[in-house]
Amino acid sequence: MEKIWETGKRQLALDVLIKCEGICRFRVTASDIQKNTKYANREIEVNGSRNIYISFPTSPEQIKIVVSPIANSKDFLVNIKEKTLKTYQIYLDSEAKKFVKFAQVFSAKSGFSPASPKGRFFRTEDGYFNIRYYPIIIDQGKPSTSPARIGHKTGIIDVSKLHFDRYTIAMRMCILLHEFSHKYRNPKIDLEISNEVGADLNCLYIYLGLGYSKVDAIFVYANVFLKAQSDSNMLRMRKIMDYIKRFEDQEFAKILTE
Repeated sequence: MEKIWETGKRQLALDVLIKCEGICRFRVTASDIQKNTKYANREIEVNGSRNIYISFPTSPEQIKIVVSPIANSKDFLVNIKEKTLKTYQIYLDSEAKKFVKFAQVFSAKSGFSPASPKGRFFRTEDGYFNIRYYPIIIDQGKPSTSPARIGHKTGIIDVSKLHFDRYTIAMRMCILLHEFSHKYRNPKIDLEISNEVGADLNCLYIYLGLGYSKVDAIFVYANVFLKAQSDSNMLRMRKIMDYIKRFEDQEFAKILTE
């Protein structure tokens, strides 16, 4: 099933209802016409019926929704309804607002933008924020498994195209907000720039507050930690899951729109 939804660069959410006989598996994607620009990419199991919530804090002019059967799903029905995007009443200072806009533009265009071995620069107009885009990040002469990193002194964010091409828009935003939080949020709450948990939770406060998908956040963190398994990363994952639950319970911010 394919359907074009006129999103018109609006904030919105789509409720995708899938019905089938018995237990079936599907892939659900929402993408721009540009390559490597998916707003959602999920493999799901449906037992009779299931609703999938897809959020769009930003959108292009049109979104293509595709529901593809993977197993045990010869006959199925899909119904899509538009909903108001769920957002929260979070506080963002002018610096954070500027970075969010910058990161949203880069996240949308990075999939079809070339990188450079020397690092292709993307900048805000005033040069305050900078992203250096590489085919892959090289760390001490070897390819890094990290999708991004930030210079603690310069504030320049290095990004790996190899990783970002595989990520959804939401996953890219999560990674960028994490790096931003190291340099620009941690010190404001008296944490070391290098504090990973602080960067995780500062990132999630902005990310979830803007209405981005918790599913993509969980997936991208799990993906990064899988490549660097350690006791500290497993502890971070538990804290991330706990924070998401508490955020959804409105412990840190009240629901603004739903």
